[in-house]
Amino acid sequence: GYNFGAGNADRVRQTFRLLLRYCLTYSMILWAICMVFPRLIPSMFTNNEELLSYTAWALRHYMALSGIFGIQIACQQTFIAIGNAKTSLFLAVYRKIILLIPLIYILPAILEQKDRAVFLAEPVADFIAVTTTAIMFAYQFKNARRGVKYVFFGETLENPCIPGVFLIKWYNGNSCGSK
Repeated sequence: GYNFGAGNADRVRQTFRLLLRYCLTYSMILWAICMVFPRLIPSMFTNNEELLSYTAWALRHYMALSGIFGIQIACQQTFIAIGNAKTSLFLAVYRKIILLIPLIYILPAILEQKDRAVFLAEPVADFIAVTTTAIMFAYQFKNARRGVKYVFFGETLENPCIPGVFLIKWYNGNSCGSK
């Protein structure tokens, strides 16, 4: 946040890369644990063999793309750090409400195995959300150096660090300050 406000783009980039590295490492470790030892966490709550077998199967499907989720975490936290908490909140809502809930209903209508379809909704939502977040984040950083002003959900914003997918370019300006 401080480096962004001071206009120190190199330091912001370095800090983001470090955050991204740690977030991806964390999410990949969690993913690996769930893929290699899918019974580990459920066994803390039950010793029922039938339930453990089903849970291991379900956890592998549900967590299939959680390894890439570090990208989402790093970008959302950086949005907050540079004064765009609304963007971060939108991306969280986008992933869990706008994508996941409809997919929980749509995929079972398409796929034959209904229970598998429900568990696959999470990795599909993760993939779409992480891809969208990465594109929005890259767009923001590119435009942050230009000082472009935008209209975001009806508000005029001088801070170009707002998601590009939902923006309308309004006019060119010189600042990258907040509203």
